This record gives sequence, C-alpha cells and structure tokens, in this order.
Amino acid sequence: MADFWKRCEGRVVEQKYPLKEFLGGTPSSGVFLTAHSGAPAGKAVIKFILAHPGTAKLHLSRWARAARLSHPNLLQLLDSGRCGLEGRDLLYVVVEYAEENLSQILPERALTAEETREMMAPVAEALIYLHGEGLAHGHLKPANVHAIGEQIKLSVDSVTVLGELQLVGRGADSYGAPELLSSPVTAASDIWSLGITLVEALTQHAPDVQATRQGGPEVPATLPQPFQDIARHALQRDPALRWTPASIAARLKPGHVVEPEAPSLPAVSAAPAKTTAAKLSPLDVPLSPERGIPVAKLAVVPQRVMPPQQKPGAPAKKMVVFPNYAIPVLAAIFVVAAIVVLPKLLRHQQGTPASAGASSAQTRSETIPSDHARNQALPASQPTVKDSARAAVEKAPPASAAPAKLRTEIVPATPAPTPASDSPAPGEVLDQVLPEVPDKALNTIRGVVRVTVRVHVDAAGNVSQAELEAPGPSRYFADLALKAAGKWVFGSPELEGKSVASEWLIRFDYSQSGVVALPQQTAP
Repeated sequence: MADFWKRCEGRVVEQKYPLKEFLGGTPSSGVFLTAHSGAPAGKAVIKFILAHPGTAKLHLSRWARAARLSHPNLLQLLDSGRCGLEGRDLLYVVVEYAEENLSQILPERALTAEETREMMAPVAEALIYLHGEGLAHGHLKPANVHAIGEQIKLSVDSVTVLGELQLVGRGADSYGAPELLSSPVTAASDIWSLGITLVEALTQHAPDVQATRQGGPEVPATLPQPFQDIARHALQRDPALRWTPASIAARLKPGHVVEPEAPSLPAVSAAPAKTTAAKLSPLDVPLSPERGIPVAKLAVVPQRVMPPQQKPGAPAKKMVVFPNYAIPVLAAIFVVAAIVVLPKLLRHQQGTPASAGASSAQTRSETIPSDHARNQALPASQPTVKDSARAAVEKAPPASAAPAKLRTEIVPATPAPTPASDSPAPGEVLDQVLPEVPDKALNTIRGVVRVTVRVHVDAAGNVSQAELEAPGPSRYFADLALKAAGKWVFGSPELEGKSVASEWLIRFDYSQSGVVALPQQTAP
C-alpha cells in the first residue's frame, strides 16, 4: 500500500488539490502536502482513507460537523469529500498545515516539565471546548498534538459524537480507553488518552496497559508534580473516577496547591477514614454579584473586656446588691437638690459680672506681655500689623467703666497651595470594547478567568500597542482580551496644557455571567 501512495504524488484531486509530497501513511490511509487558498500561506494537508460502504456517510457527516468548530487550539478543517485514485474509492479531508507534531519530538528526547505544562494546558482547553460541543476527540495521541509556531493545536479529523461507537476498533491501541471495546465514546475516554500521552511525553515511553488489567497502568514515581497526580487520576479504569478537563486545567495553573474536585479514589483499607474538611479550588467558587462593603464603612465592634479571673483559694468578693426602690429614691433626691441649689448659683453669678470682668482683665494683663514690649524685639525697619492696631487704641478716649474685652489678633490668611505645573491631568476611558465570547465557551468556566493586558496609548488616545501582562490559564481567552483591548479609545492625560501618551492596565474577568473590564492608568 505504501507503493500506491507514493505513486499518487503529482496527481490533482478534484482539480484543486495537487498532491505535492507524500508525508506518510498506513495501509488504510495516506497523507500529502497540498495547497488551499483559505489556509495560512496557502499550505494544507490532505488525508485519504479507504471508503467503506457502511461508514463512508458517517465519516463525511462528522467531518462536516468538525468544519464548523472554531477554537485556537484546534486545527482548522478546510474541506472534505469523496474521490477515486487509480480505481480506489477514497474519502479525503483537508486541514491546515502544522510544522510538527509531538510524535516527531519524543524519539529524540522527552519534554521538560515546563514544555509539558505548555503542551497540556491548551490540550485541556481544547477538550473542554469539544466536550461542550457534544463531541469527543476520539483519537488523542502524540501524533495528533501539533505545533504551529508557538501554538499547540489538536487534530479534528477523528472527532466523534459523544455516545456513539468508535468507527474503527482500537483494542491493541494503548491510547484508547479500555471501555471503548464495548461501550460508546465518552468525555472520560479522552482523559485516558490524555493520561497516556502525558506519561509518554515525560518518559518517552507509554505506560504498559496490558500488564495491569485490574487497575490502572502504573504511573512512574519519577514524574514531577502536578503531572503525577494528573496521570494517576486520568488513568483510572473506572471512567467515573477520572478527572475532567476543567479539573486538569485548574491543576496546571502555576502556584495551584489545592486539588480540584474529583470523585474519591477507591479505599485501600477497611479502617474508617478520618473526617477532614473538604478542600475547594478558589476557581470553583463563583464570585458574589453583590459589591463588597468598604472597610471604612463597616461598623466597629467594641472589644469585649473580660473581668479578671479570681485566683484559686482567694476569698470570694462580696457583691453589694441595692433594693429595687433605691434608684428611684436617689433620682428624686437629686432633682430636689437641683431645684433648691441652682437658682442660688444663678443669682450669685448675676451679682458679680464687673468684678469677674476686671479680674479676668487683670489676670490677662499679667500673663500676656504688652505689644510694645514684643515689638521692641523686632527691627525698626519692619512695621507690624500690631503697631498700627496699638496706635489706634492709644488715640481712642479711655473707657474707664467699660468691661475689659478679649483682644483679637489678625493673622494674614495662608494662601492655598497651587497644584504643581508638572502634575498631569489624569486620562479617562472614552470607549471600551469587551471580548466577544460565545456562550458555550463561557459555560465552560468555573469561577473566574482573569486576563490582564497592558496597552500603550498615543497622545491622540488610540492604542498603539497591546501586550499580555498576565495571560491567565487560557490562551483562548487571552487572545480575545488582547484583541478587544486594541480597540479601546482613551481621553489622553494633559501635561502643561498638552495631551501626552499614557499606559493602562486592563483586567478582563471572564465568568459564566459574562465579561467585566477593569481599567487602571499606570503612566504618567
């Protein structure tokens, strides 16, 4: 069959797909480099499989559905159909061209922990999207994990509707979940394939599935965390015990220390388990729609003062208990005393106003130095406000009987500080654009996905450059945030009456209820 595929080089399929180069194949399939106007750089790949009467329509139906998928971590399916080559009935599917796949790297070396994380995170995101569309990948393995530049993408030509049987038996394929021999495809079957691929990526060898027929395959103890936990939970024989793609994506986040929610693993001992508090990932807890109360507005709860405890052996303190009628009697005595004494005090104060005023003036004259004495300490060339006031008082006729008055000094008002000329007026947001996210993608979020974008704004208020400051766990949501941030319009800050350039941080919070943007000016 390899000779047949090799002879097909140079042919043109459907008068539009030239078979430029034979890239590889199996007895039942062949892959060629071809051209397609809708592909990046015009390069594409065309794959042929033998057309079987019982499954040809189902293959074409699944490919037509895969062509409608749109996700940054999935290869784009460009076309599909049926044709004949040298008398053979074939089905073909055309997808975008990828520079390499994982199976080409692993024979040379294993992936590092960082490379594995960069590979696993987008694969988990792609599975979340596929399962949300009611599909399974159906054939996840290193050969179907592709790289285009720095972006990881899964193939889509093997997608299967959840609940349907596999079209081709994969009993001898360790990547296929064990239940697929007799059960329909489920989302959990993709997780098994992901676990096998993960172990192979870190060790260059797939785990031996046949050696452990009862439990899951043995996961090497040398695998670093969190990959050891992910592989151990992905390779459970019971599909119900496997982690979900969302749990795996959460476990892959840097700094994540709390295990995601998952069914408990089978008990290995008959001893009763200790009751522990359930651990939840912060991402699994949705944010409250109510705004928080500022700390300044919270009521201050007075500290409770505890009475001193009595020392052991000390004699008990006797409590004085008043009878119930004591308080009313004391209150009545106080009221009567106030009625009798208060009028006498008032009459005494009214009878001596002048003496009190004179005493007050005398006391003040003893304690406050005269204006003349204080002004003598100043240079003669510096006249004061107090000198003018004193001269006016000396010319006025003496008031012998008038009560003394308190003197008021006139203090010049301190001018209000003026803002510095080099302090710029802050900018403002004139038009904000939120990422356009399909509802199906938002429904895959558990908690909140945060992406922060730094934008450089020119003096006219337009974004000249946007870059990811904190991309978050999902490249898909990060790309949408980066694209939306580039469309924002700002009112530029002013410095010395002129508009100047500025920088902003825009945080996009994705949740199942939608997207919220939080801008913050960082410069100038």
